[in-house]
Amino acid sequence: MARSPRSATHLVHHLEAHHFLKPSVIPLKTDVPQLAEYLWAQTTAYQKAALQSGYVQGLKSVALNPEGFGGYMVQDSVFCFKAQGNIDIAVTNATDAILRKFLEARSESYKAYYQSLFDTWHIEDASGIKLGTECTEYVNHEHNVATTMNSIYFVVAMIPCAKLWPWIGQQINAIGGSFGVYDEWVKANFNPDSSGVEKYEKLINTAEQDGHIDRKIALDVYTASMKGEAGFFGSIKVK
Repeated sequence: MARSPRSATHLVHHLEAHHFLKPSVIPLKTDVPQLAEYLWAQTTAYQKAALQSGYVQGLKSVALNPEGFGGYMVQDSVFCFKAQGNIDIAVTNATDAILRKFLEARSESYKAYYQSLFDTWHIEDASGIKLGTECTEYVNHEHNVATTMNSIYFVVAMIPCAKLWPWIGQQINAIGGSFGVYDEWVKANFNPDSSGVEKYEKLINTAEQDGHIDRKIALDVYTASMKGEAGFFGSIKVK
């Protein structure tokens, strides 16, 4: 079973040449936490809500109603369809060549994934699927970031999922545990390896240090994405 591109970080290699992944010439402020650490610390309530959601706990206990799993997957396929459109907007607006290349690769990965899910779940037309309120709000949030902000903030918007899902995997012992019919999905998507997201975090840390990210704006973007994750998980019918 394919891993969702929302949590996958294997395309981070497209960013390795970026100057934000090299040491900044601007001295680091030692009296405040770095941006990535700060953003994660400020969103613990949503992280816990995602972990304690009926969807995640249902997967953990192998008690999730199959209807709930199907409902999540069908919505997630359309979420990724719409997310690809948002990424393409971010690509169009990107002035940074390396970020543009990275986002282009992300777009292709989303397209391949949602097309695979459309085949699996017999979806011919995404417009025929009604998304729940929480999923719709998440899509709209990403659309707003893509259309109104510098492309570096789209990276900020992607980090919550990329960091949250491995963290959930750690909490539920995704690798060592047994999840019945959901075992393959849990092990693929909640894999606790978070090495890729660390590069995303280094990128935004240096971007802020060099004056390309405003901490308050980043917090708003990051929080909305983390809220979207928790809300989407929490919206799924589990009984």
